[in-house]
Amino acid sequence: INAEYGGFFLTCFALSSVVDKLGRKRATSWFILGMVLTLVLLMACTTVEEILIVRFLLGAVHGGISISTTVLYYEFTSSDLATLFMMLTSASFSFGGGLSGLMSMWSDEWRETILPPLVVTILCGVFFQIFVPETPHWLFAKGYENSAIQSLNRVAKYNGTKILTNIGLISVSGEVTTSKKSQSFAILYRTPFLRKSLMCLAFCWFTVSICYYGLEFNAGSLGNEYVVMMLMGCFDFPFKIAMYVFAGRAGRKLASQTYLFLALICLVLTALPETELLTVYGNVTLKTILVASGRAFGGSVFAMMYIYTSEILPTLVRSVGISCCSTVARIGSFLAPLVILLNQVSPAIIYIFIVTCIIISLILLRNIPETNGKPLPNSLADCQRLFHNAGFISKKHEEEFVGDKEMLLMENKGS
Repeated sequence: INAEYGGFFLTCFALSSVVDKLGRKRATSWFILGMVLTLVLLMACTTVEEILIVRFLLGAVHGGISISTTVLYYEFTSSDLATLFMMLTSASFSFGGGLSGLMSMWSDEWRETILPPLVVTILCGVFFQIFVPETPHWLFAKGYENSAIQSLNRVAKYNGTKILTNIGLISVSGEVTTSKKSQSFAILYRTPFLRKSLMCLAFCWFTVSICYYGLEFNAGSLGNEYVVMMLMGCFDFPFKIAMYVFAGRAGRKLASQTYLFLALICLVLTALPETELLTVYGNVTLKTILVASGRAFGGSVFAMMYIYTSEILPTLVRSVGISCCSTVARIGSFLAPLVILLNQVSPAIIYIFIVTCIIISLILLRNIPETNGKPLPNSLADCQRLFHNAGFISKKHEEEFVGDKEMLLMENKGS
């Protein structure tokens, strides 16, 4: 498991540049192909060393797919639909985790559990290659206006509508192409309000990652690990759908803070000795239900972090920013299997650590503006307006950034 998360962690940032350079569709296609090949290689492995190497590669392509598909959602659909698709994708991820526990319980041969995801990946790759075009956002940002218009017309054909003229496209392309060369992490670092937001979001990613995976790997201490895994998968789906509804009405910020607080309450209640003695159904105790609920709340915020981060960052550095946060999150994923060792010292250590991280994240989220109902930023000027309108940029600091022209000058000085 750590080999896979290590591959995710070490290659996540590098693969974001691939997504920006090759385009969303081409990069995703290569990642899907890599997923198929690594799954085939995994079935052919005969030694532990071979399994570790292939799992490392599997984590790398998994990280690439998670970054590129997140960007695809937001650059192809409205904010509301992208949120729905992200939540459904995350819920499907949890559902698949529950099914994997069920398959592992029924099958004695681990290679048999790889065949279903291999078939699904192949089918998804074929469907993606046939029906999904390149995103107009990326094409406009790269200056490929004719291809962007063709992509829009293709999407319009799917939707049963028609694009009559190029009206409205000139202003968009003009705003985006002025910064098309600024695609480096240095732009995020040199922009004060984005740098601060990215650091706060990155820690929140770490928190929800260690909460989600730490509690998942701690399932063995709660009873039959296969049953607990299935129970956690069942809990995730309704919690994430509820998160979508709540975030659409109350906003991303309040929804994330509320779910983190509820996760905090669930984990604090597990400290009560009565939770281990009270049986809810069969051998399932109240503590198991509370841990599964805390994991579901944390997993819902994990999905929301993808959405929130995508809506904060401009188009040309969106995948880079998401990969930065995802890289920090993988530190939490990488550390999560170590909870098994911590249980030998004290079962309460993992809960204390997660609760502490949640409290810090609740404080840091106060520094992030609300993005619900706001247009997706294409440039740093759009981000500046978003932060300024929310009151996160004071008049004293407005002169630190005056638009895309200054951003280009900063990049030229850096090069």
